[in-house]
Amino acid sequence: MHTAFIKLRVHADHADRAADAMRGLVQPVSAEPGCITYEFYRDLDDPCLFHCFEHWTSRQALDDHGSTPHIRAFLDEFGPHIELWESHHTAALD
Repeated sequence: MHTAFIKLRVHADHADRAADAMRGLVQPVSAEPGCITYEFYRDLDDPCLFHCFEHWTSRQALDDHGSTPHIRAFLDEFGPHIELWESHHTAALD
């Protein structure tokens, strides 16, 4: 299993719209081949800060996810308004 932990901060003027868009990503991403879990959380202390936890069957499945139309559309719309993007990847110990 491959897991990605993403932390992103969106400019305050776009945070609520980004949150709505993130909610809209969960269903199509969850239906992607290899997706085990895809969840977004909004930070309680900083409403512009979001955390995404993704579990995939493989790194390839995660890489393929990055080029799907719904992810591309999200990044095209909100990419210019993302102030922070940190990603950490882990793999399960076998």
